[in-house]
Amino acid sequence: MNGSSALMAIAHIFFCYILFSSFNKPFGYGAIVAEKSKSHTIPSICSGPETGLRVVHKYGPCSPFGLNRTAATSSQILVQDEHRVHVLNSRSHKRRTGGGKKKGRGRRRTGGGKKKGKEEAVTELDLLNDSIGAANYLVEVGFGTPAKYFNLALDTGSYITWVRCQRCTGSSCPQQHNESLYYPSSSSTSSNAPCYPLCTYTQPYLDHSYAIGFFVADTVSIEHEDEIPGFVFLCSDEQAGDFGKADGILGLGLGSASVDFGSYSLTSMFDNVFCHCLPTSDKSMGYVYFGDKAHEKCPFSGSYTPLLTGSDPSLYFVNLIAITIGQTRVEISSDGSSPRAIIDSGTVITRLPSSVYSALRTEFQRLMSGYPSALPDHSLDTCYNLEGYNDPEIPMVLHFENLDVSLDQAAVTSKGNGRSQVCLAFAEKENEDDLTIIGNHQQQNLNILYNIPDQRVEIGPGSCL
Repeated sequence: MNGSSALMAIAHIFFCYILFSSFNKPFGYGAIVAEKSKSHTIPSICSGPETGLRVVHKYGPCSPFGLNRTAATSSQILVQDEHRVHVLNSRSHKRRTGGGKKKGRGRRRTGGGKKKGKEEAVTELDLLNDSIGAANYLVEVGFGTPAKYFNLALDTGSYITWVRCQRCTGSSCPQQHNESLYYPSSSSTSSNAPCYPLCTYTQPYLDHSYAIGFFVADTVSIEHEDEIPGFVFLCSDEQAGDFGKADGILGLGLGSASVDFGSYSLTSMFDNVFCHCLPTSDKSMGYVYFGDKAHEKCPFSGSYTPLLTGSDPSLYFVNLIAITIGQTRVEISSDGSSPRAIIDSGTVITRLPSSVYSALRTEFQRLMSGYPSALPDHSLDTCYNLEGYNDPEIPMVLHFENLDVSLDQAAVTSKGNGRSQVCLAFAEKENEDDLTIIGNHQQQNLNILYNIPDQRVEIGPGSCL
């Protein structure tokens, strides 16, 4: 046998060995990996609380989407965040000036399961003219019986919970269901909402995306532990735009009889008490607890700040009076009118009055004077290149009425445009009469308990895992 023939024989034997080895592996191996990459199940390797609703960061190690945070995604987050802030301010301005739509006013659309030629009312809720923003905190919630789990964006800025769905009956139902959709007809516990038949809705967003659907009542399961029978939520059978891969929204905003469909809020099912801890993207999981478990898992630290009545009844207003960075305290003046600061889990970066932000930035620049500066990153205009340097430690305290909150170090700066760049994780408000917003970046690793009956917010060190 010559040399070339010997090489061909060896190659043939090697190929047969590889082929044989692959047959001894499970036939579905590749399909299983692909299925897991698209799965809505949080990876089992991730630690988390034994009870409660688990919270994951969309770009964290336990994200159900397996996303990596890059320079491009960091910039995209900031752009989406700006949309969110514009919408919240627009909504607030309308309510202060009386420019919002009157209750019950809306449009009509045809179809949606009705007989041909019939029309059904569509309420266009001004309260829901919201932006999902970056949707960077996700929870897994089950809908129906048997429960089917979906990843929802956690949002304290809106009070309506909604999930992607498909309405069908009999022959109109697909033979193979889409795993990313909720089907009311497949749940043995689904029923019409109390508002039926006038509870179809359209939800527009500032970026021209929208969600259209109808209210339905069904059992909702929270982390396989609490089942809420007959909970009313929005079943969205038509969407357009970018919803950040989320299957819907878990609305934890203030719902009340004074707002459209306010009695349908999830918090009202638990005596209007809940708490959460939002993890950093580098940590695995946070949590949400409701009712008595919220008091147990987020124990009272001895201080609280009062919840105030503001221009928008669905938002959590508080009185932020000062910020200390390093050894410098920056006061926040109040004109004595309605409160201008809210706590919002859907906004990422905290927005401050221009004078306050300017003073904060000046002191931050002084403390960072030993580091080379870097280009701004969208709304973050004060950035530094830390390549070859250790991360700085800059203490910061938020001073609320009757409550001082020390921020986690990860909440002071934001990494973007490459992990070596850090920016001051605060931004200036566009207009002085805009809302001051405490964003989720500053809420990281804090226990924040909303006690609506007692009209107060308790904030202390959290224990996100």
